[in-house]
Amino acid sequence: MTDDVAGQRLDRLRRVAPAVQHEVNNAMMVLAANLDLLSRSVGEGAPTRQLDRAVQASKRLEETIRGYLDAARQQVAEPTLISLVQVMKQSLPLLRVALGARHGAELTAPEKLSPVSLDRAALDVALLAVAQDAVGRMPNGTRLGITLREGEAEVELELTLPEGVGPVALAQLQACCGRLQVFGNGCVLAWRKP
Repeated sequence: MTDDVAGQRLDRLRRVAPAVQHEVNNAMMVLAANLDLLSRSVGEGAPTRQLDRAVQASKRLEETIRGYLDAARQQVAEPTLISLVQVMKQSLPLLRVALGARHGAELTAPEKLSPVSLDRAALDVALLAVAQDAVGRMPNGTRLGITLREGEAEVELELTLPEGVGPVALAQLQACCGRLQVFGNGCVLAWRKP
């Protein structure tokens, strides 16, 4: 596939993502309402446990689809003023899917951070690259650690990988932040406050 055709394909998929998200939201609302109605008539025991599992599965499905579609509809090179807390809460379900059931990602973040100007699409791609590059080298049961914090002049995102995996996708990470500091098994991305 030529770059032009690939670019057009991605642009078309990006442009349809809001409509897909609207359709998914409608379907999930119907599903949630019907599960709620069922919960009022289901007896105790196994039926209640099965219903609870269905409710949890529908919530995971909604978070995953929302994370994927949020990433898909971002335009490249479109910096916006946004809080990293909001970005990471939307991106986390997608990162967990990319890392698979044997691994995962854990977010440590304050309730609120100052907004910074960042290219959301570039950050999403960089974080996915980290997860996809690291997953094959991560021991079972280990996690990608993500810590957000606010400094005096910058907002920072620290990525920590299991020992021995080391920092990965450094070119993508460098391209999406103002400052990148690499350390043994991870790195810190920083954006200046406006």
